[in-house]
Amino acid sequence: MTMDIQTLRGLGTVVVMVAFIGLALWVFSRRRQRDFDEATWLPFADDPEASARLAREREERAARSTRQ
Repeated sequence: MTMDIQTLRGLGTVVVMVAFIGLALWVFSRRRQRDFDEATWLPFADDPEASARLAREREERAARSTRQ
C-alpha cells in the first residue's frame, strides 16, 4: 500500500481534530476551573485591592463547597 499526499493530509486533519477536542475538553473541565479563575487575577497580583478581592472569592468558594 502506498501513501499518497491526500492520505497524509487526511491523517493530519484527524490528528489536529483530536488535539483540538482534547484541548477543548481540558480547558472547559470543571476540575480546572479554579486554576483558570485564579490565573485571571495574576496581572493584578501586586494590587492590594485585587489581592483582597481574590481572597474573598476563595473564601466564598470554600464556604459554598462545604455547604454542598
